Amino acid sequence: MMIGDPRKVVSNVLKIVSHTMPWVRRTMALLVATLISVTLMAAEPTDEVQAGKEITAIYLGAAPLLKDSAAQRYVNLVGRHLADQSTRPALPWTFGILATESVNAFSAPGGFVLLTQGLMDLLESEDELAAILAHEIAHVVREHHWAIIQKQQQAAALIARMQGNMKSQNALFSEMNSLFSDMMTRGLDKEAEFEADRDAVVLAANAGYDSSAMLSVLEKLDSLKADSAETQLLFQTHPSPLQRLDQLTLVITSEVEGAAAPTNIPLYRGLR
Repeated sequence: MMIGDPRKVVSNVLKIVSHTMPWVRRTMALLVATLISVTLMAAEPTDEVQAGKEITAIYLGAAPLLKDSAAQRYVNLVGRHLADQSTRPALPWTFGILATESVNAFSAPGGFVLLTQGLMDLLESEDELAAILAHEIAHVVREHHWAIIQKQQQAAALIARMQGNMKSQNALFSEMNSLFSDMMTRGLDKEAEFEADRDAVVLAANAGYDSSAMLSVLEKLDSLKADSAETQLLFQTHPSPLQRLDQLTLVITSEVEGAAAPTNIPLYRGLR
């Protein structure tokens, strides 16, 4: 039996999970479906920005954007200022806040970054917001997720040249489902997360923010319960905050000397 159009496969998955799973599990399932879709479209290769748009659309299908135009504008101003200091300022950087109490932040290839209202509520300064956004920007700049998608596109292209062998296509679908499920439940390699933390500290400092704000963010995350519904996905997909703190301690003093003075500006700059 043929798998059929990958978009139809994804559509069917979305119909099944959209009303039967809590937000965290639904998000994971939707992302798996999207990544499989991107990979199976080997005959029509997807570029980085297009892949990011598709993945971001799935996030927004799981949780809508927060209906607060001032907050959304503010996050985009901070995010784009940070992105301008990166090595990829020309990407169509777009930032947003998801209307969910879950505590997390996400990035997609091509310059798309989302964080949750639950995470925003934990933050106490613009420096802390900049630390979170800089971490996600670093994932995009380093192409952490995009590299995984590209590898799977290459694998799909090889399979596609096997003259439509049904068994091979089904095996590929099953293998990728397992791979992406694993990636979404366990996250990126720890080294990728540590690398994003290190880059974020330097990026935030170059943009004029307090480089130590990442430490205060990680301390806040460490105070949360890892098994709560709001934090479960965050702790499943990232190293523990204590591990990240240990890795960052040396970076704070060795890599950001001479950076601009801390701003320590309260969130929203009076927009509220």
